[in-house]
Amino acid sequence: MVKINFLGAAGTVTGSGYLVTSENNRSVLVDFGLFQESGWVTEFNFEPLSFDVTKIDGVFLTHAHLDHCGRLPLLSKNGFKGQIFATSATKDIATISLVDAANIALEEKHNPILYTLDDVEKTIKQIIPIDYDKEFNVGNFSVNFHNAGHILGSASISLTENKTQKTIVFSGDLGNTPEDLIKPTEYFTKAQTVIMESTYGSGTHAKEDASAVLQQEINTVEKSRGVLLIPAFSIERSQEILHRIGLLKKENKILKTTPVFLDSPMAIEVMEVFKKYTNLYNKDVSKEDHPFDFENLFLTKSVEESKNILEVAGPKVIIAGSGMCSGGRILHHLKNYVSQSSTRLLFAGYQAANTLGRSIIEGAKQIEIYHQKIEVNATISKISSLSSHADQPKLIAWLKKIEGARKVFLTHGEDKQREDLMVQIKQKLGINNVILPKKGENYEIN
Repeated sequence: MVKINFLGAAGTVTGSGYLVTSENNRSVLVDFGLFQESGWVTEFNFEPLSFDVTKIDGVFLTHAHLDHCGRLPLLSKNGFKGQIFATSATKDIATISLVDAANIALEEKHNPILYTLDDVEKTIKQIIPIDYDKEFNVGNFSVNFHNAGHILGSASISLTENKTQKTIVFSGDLGNTPEDLIKPTEYFTKAQTVIMESTYGSGTHAKEDASAVLQQEINTVEKSRGVLLIPAFSIERSQEILHRIGLLKKENKILKTTPVFLDSPMAIEVMEVFKKYTNLYNKDVSKEDHPFDFENLFLTKSVEESKNILEVAGPKVIIAGSGMCSGGRILHHLKNYVSQSSTRLLFAGYQAANTLGRSIIEGAKQIEIYHQKIEVNATISKISSLSSHADQPKLIAWLKKIEGARKVFLTHGEDKQREDLMVQIKQKLGINNVILPKKGENYEIN
């Protein structure tokens, strides 16, 4: 009898982690991510481990977002000596993410430190790169990674118990395929049990031309000689925005002379990872010379370079982290520009509750940055279609491909998203055993 313990992203959106234990009391772990929601949820990060790391035969990482990989250093910190399996691109991006997380923790001395750079370095050495679509064995399971199409290197994972030949599929985060840069989502075709994300389980993504929105915003500041600020996530979103701007310049839809600043050291590092894995680009991008090479792109790594952006007269485009304006260099640019009516602020990603980004997008007329009250006079807009998560129709289509699925666990989504998706799965696919697990719950897989 196989058992699954839901360690996170069950009743919470973040903190993905699944402990799969077989009859001999040996286990494997799929993901071990940070709880990143506001308030009390983050306290889960500091709970003692609920399992014995010496009984884990291996760890499988779906992708490099911190809510999936951010607690991995706690394993080595608690004595785990085994291997962590991930695609090569995931290993490279996870290295950047984990080092960044450890450095931020050191800088924020008012918060307790979860792990150190030494713990991160040990973890990175334990990550073994593996290829898509090549089965391998770990403990009592044969394992296969398929491209999830979510971010560069992301995977969905199947575990087949060698004794019973029963298969469990973990969706990881499924992409909003077809994506702008990376290859489309691959499907599994057979499994009895599915653990599936439900981030956008309630609805359908907006139908809009993201490049047309970008063009309109940039054309407007080119005429007004203003500033376009784009808060952007460092992994995938920043690179996709750069790619779209590059194409607009090549097609002469925006001025080649307009300077574009990527003001995010982490996003710059991730861009270098993209350059390394051109084999993971989709067929349209692979025809291009390079998706990030265009005139007047400036990569500002140092703090001094970032400050010097202020000296550049408009028009200009500034892409900076963080994507929800919860920290990072975007705060300095907001402080300098958001009070000016010639500024345009374009949100290109989801803004969680209780973040500065959510406050602005909901119409705040005044915000506080570094204890200073600032008027919001900029024009605020958003791109709704740039999501790296599958929406409800694409989630249903992905699950429909899996023959023999009798039990589905919905995770990684707010309760309304999970409940709505559950209804659709039952109605459209006829799978009645749909479960909404809570953190800490154990389930037997027959």
